[in-house]
Amino acid sequence: MKLIYQYTDDGTVTGTSVVSDSYQPVTGETFTLPPAGLNTPLKYNRETDQFTGADQPEVVTPGPAVSPSDEQKLLMQQESDIAQLKMLVMDQARQIAILSKGSAK
Repeated sequence: MKLIYQYTDDGTVTGTSVVSDSYQPVTGETFTLPPAGLNTPLKYNRETDQFTGADQPEVVTPGPAVSPSDEQKLLMQQESDIAQLKMLVMDQARQIAILSKGSAK
């Protein structure tokens, strides 16, 4: 004979029963005592960099829009310019190769 615990979705134990050794627990039953707050949602605290239990779900409010700094904007523009220049150099190299083949005849 074994002791089985019945519990609710939030982990609150609602009762116990004695069952046979071959009994298989169903949903809402367990052979081990479920911890208190089994399904309590966790809340992340950015200040302490830790998760804590929450009595109520966390309401997420969007923060201020993040935009790139002037330095980041300059770097992105330079990357774009460099990529365009690389494409131009490759195109010119292709044209030079075509013209070199024609003048070699």
